[in-house]
Amino acid sequence: MNHYYTNNTDLKTNRKEMQIEFLNRKYTFITDIGVFSKNKLDFGTEVMLEEFIKNNKKNKFSLLDIGCGYGTVSVILSKFFNDSFYTLTDVNDRALELAELNCVNNLVNNYNIFKSSSFENINESFDVIISNPPIRAGKSTIFDIYENSFKYLNFDGEFYCVIQTKHGAKSTEKKLLEIFGNCKTLGIHSGYRVYYCKKEK
Repeated sequence: MNHYYTNNTDLKTNRKEMQIEFLNRKYTFITDIGVFSKNKLDFGTEVMLEEFIKNNKKNKFSLLDIGCGYGTVSVILSKFFNDSFYTLTDVNDRALELAELNCVNNLVNNYNIFKSSSFENINESFDVIISNPPIRAGKSTIFDIYENSFKYLNFDGEFYCVIQTKHGAKSTEKKLLEIFGNCKTLGIHSGYRVYYCKKEK
């Protein structure tokens, strides 16, 4: 069975245009078979973005969008923080092609896109790392993202993630506390928890 967190090069293609509205701004995305949440803006991603915009105090930052899918996170945030630089990575070639297309179509200026399974091709550090982790990839993959996020954050860098309570939010909170020494719940929305950590050590 194929999953969005693998490189689905053998799937048929059926691109379509999707319109979404987020905080009174409208966006157009091109999606396809084999990418995460191809029919709508994922609710977990939506509440994570809302909490980020509400809580972020930085006007300019470098951000890693790890597991970027077709680019919703970076495209949307670029409209609120257009002086920032966005790095989008994913293991899925189809997702990367769509992310590039969606960045161009939505006039994102400051970005870079490349293929990486988790952090294997990451060679720089960031002010912010944001993730809606691939739950079905398993706990070891998710915890690897958390551990490497700490490693690849600048000092005072910030990590944001979202996870459903029923899919292991409490174990995520425990792991993030172990790694960062702090973990704040920014919000709980219909069973989704948005977590925030700061690299202070």
